[in-house]
Amino acid sequence: MLLAIDIGNTNLVVGLHKDDRLNDHFRIATRHNMTADEAGFYITHWLQSMSIPNEQIDNVILGSVVPPLTSVLETTSKRYFGCFPIIVSPRIKLPITIEIDQPDQIGADRICNAVAGFAKFGGPIIIVDFGTATTFDIVNKAGAYVGGIITPGPETSMAELARKAARLFEIRIEQPDSVIGKSTAGALKSGLFYGAIGQTDYIIDKILQQDGLETPKVIATGGLASGIEKHSRHINTVEPTLTLEGLCIIAELNTD
Repeated sequence: MLLAIDIGNTNLVVGLHKDDRLNDHFRIATRHNMTADEAGFYITHWLQSMSIPNEQIDNVILGSVVPPLTSVLETTSKRYFGCFPIIVSPRIKLPITIEIDQPDQIGADRICNAVAGFAKFGGPIIIVDFGTATTFDIVNKAGAYVGGIITPGPETSMAELARKAARLFEIRIEQPDSVIGKSTAGALKSGLFYGAIGQTDYIIDKILQQDGLETPKVIATGGLASGIEKHSRHINTVEPTLTLEGLCIIAELNTD
């Protein structure tokens, strides 16, 4: 069985790949000072809840955008599962090509999203990942990753706004009852929710104008993606576990 670990800035997500499919997953808040033993405890406890001993894990793959935690989870993998993990980068075997100017700068999560999106839907495809950052990644018909866009995610924007404006505060990102807010909270909620949708659709409009992609599939993923597709003009579907699925595909390619 394979453990797929997505180390993000906001959440650390662990998936279990069993019988050629993603069987289950869990997420915890990312803590930059997490130790290898703490990570091992969380993962072991989760596996025990499914009656799976650590010895049944025969492979681990890490996709990380938090460099200090990469080595921590690498130690966890060796200490608790006896595995030298596969670490996602543009330098390992991938089912797509990376055709950008500085491939080493692309985040592991974006590689995984592109791999899984192309595997499930073919190309051309645009993957929008709503997380700490909102990222737009484009894979063409030939399976080449040709670039993307990065913007602050809704929660990141909210936190920074609350930090800089003395009379404003953080709220949940969700659809408001009315577009026009009748209170400060309502105004913030509307601005964040509809601002994220408007930004998403406008950026996709610009991608289509510049690159001339022929009717691309547009997929959303990430912790804040749910509900966005009901209001976006472009997003076709939401795939909540796309990053983990990409990790599993990459692991299969890089396992002897």
